[in-house]
Amino acid sequence: MKRKIGMMLVCLIAACGQAQSWLQKKEQGTEKAKGWLENFEQAKQEAATHKQPIFAFFTGSDWCGWCVRLRKEVLDQKDFLAFAEKNLILFEADFPRGKRQSDAVKKQNGELAGQYGIRGYPTVVLLDAQGKALGRTGYQEGGAEAYVRHLKELLDKAGVPVGDKPDAGKTLTPYEKMKSGQRAQNAERGTKP
Repeated sequence: MKRKIGMMLVCLIAACGQAQSWLQKKEQGTEKAKGWLENFEQAKQEAATHKQPIFAFFTGSDWCGWCVRLRKEVLDQKDFLAFAEKNLILFEADFPRGKRQSDAVKKQNGELAGQYGIRGYPTVVLLDAQGKALGRTGYQEGGAEAYVRHLKELLDKAGVPVGDKPDAGKTLTPYEKMKSGQRAQNAERGTKP
């Protein structure tokens, strides 16, 4: 009997902990959507909430060879996905020939293609939370790692901090501050770290 009561108590405590965690996440509303969004307004809201740019991928997913290649070589690879998880809101504006889409999505994607001057596929436009273009690219050879470097360059040029830099969004430890200061001094002197 005591064992049953103990087990029930453990289950009750665990359930309360889960409920409290769920309520905190719900109240904060800060959990980032996973995967690719197809609603542009939702992508802009996510970008504003998480202070991350939108990676708007204009594609013909079922007919465009270069789009399929970009998806396979880069967008589905773990290097890109890890970078995107920390730094991007993923939005796909698809223009398929054989796949079915709702009329609302077709209309939205057509309007966005006109707004951003999309003339070919694949086209990637990096956008801020208001929809202002920060950079533009397409297919790049070299795989996911090279593509991530390319995106970092585009974001850096647009003045957007990238989350994997030590000083972007995190407090540096005293050791990291010291090393950063040493690198800055060495750069001023023209010597290597």
